Amino acid sequence: MSTTQCIRGCVRIISVLLTVVFIAGITGCATFGPKYASVKNDIMSLPKEKGRIVFYRPGGMYGYGGRPDIILNDNKVGISRPGTIFYVDVDPGNYKVRVPAMLYPGETSIDISILQNETVYVKTSMGAKATVGRTDVEVVKPEQAMTEIGKLEFMAEPTK
Repeated sequence: MSTTQCIRGCVRIISVLLTVVFIAGITGCATFGPKYASVKNDIMSLPKEKGRIVFYRPGGMYGYGGRPDIILNDNKVGISRPGTIFYVDVDPGNYKVRVPAMLYPGETSIDISILQNETVYVKTSMGAKATVGRTDVEVVKPEQAMTEIGKLEFMAEPTK
């Protein structure tokens, strides 16, 4: 076996090992909390005078490394992490949910109105906009949210 063939073989092995390490890092060995389905019955009930905003982001292939802040009326309430869910209890009223772009100036935002004893589900996702660092934000119906959040990790204390 020639020296050139040996070097090529070593380069291939190193490339495969680096790829495995890279994929393991991207898929995330760490977890943020228990699965929502296992703790949903233990979550504190909504106080009568409050409303609840549930933020969640399904996992996905696009923008997996992107973790933009979630801003509610100029206050950071958490981070949009793939595969996670958290909630914020608020007074009834009007709110602006903003998610700043990660790579370029700008942001994505929506206005929502919360009634007393109401729960609103806000879904964040990267999709094709991940290439420009923008996050989609949308209010979804409770039925859709319930089908998407069962396997997500619940963050009792979202990172602020």
